[in-house]
Amino acid sequence: MSAAQDVPSGVDVAMLLRRAQLRKQLACEAALAEVGVTLPQWGMLYAVAAEPDSSTHALALFIGQSDQSAGAVVARLEQRGLLERRPGAGKAILHRLTPDGEKLVRRCNTLVEDVMTPLLAGLPDRSLRALRTSLQSIAEAALPT
Repeated sequence: MSAAQDVPSGVDVAMLLRRAQLRKQLACEAALAEVGVTLPQWGMLYAVAAEPDSSTHALALFIGQSDQSAGAVVARLEQRGLLERRPGAGKAILHRLTPDGEKLVRRCNTLVEDVMTPLLAGLPDRSLRALRTSLQSIAEAALPT
């Protein structure tokens, strides 16, 4: 970072995002393990709750996984009775949470919130809104074309 400008470089931002992600990941994985859920599984449950009747491809984009990885997570969640899949238009398969899946995602969301609250405690609401906007912008810019 240039001291004169105090503007971080792309490399600085990449490393800070990586460090923050790793620390958040470890803490969330430990919390979610209490209910037998992995971070990718929670991400998929969260995505299906947020975007019901989405295809595997749309869910993969939502959570930032490959279609193949997302499909494997979906299959495991379906085997556990947490997701239902049904045919959509063409070859698309659409996804919905089962009642057990809805209950579990609410529990997982609470666990993740409990992890994130102290991590974000030093940021005022205005900064949290700016962080969300910035992260959304980065995520959208990084989408495959």
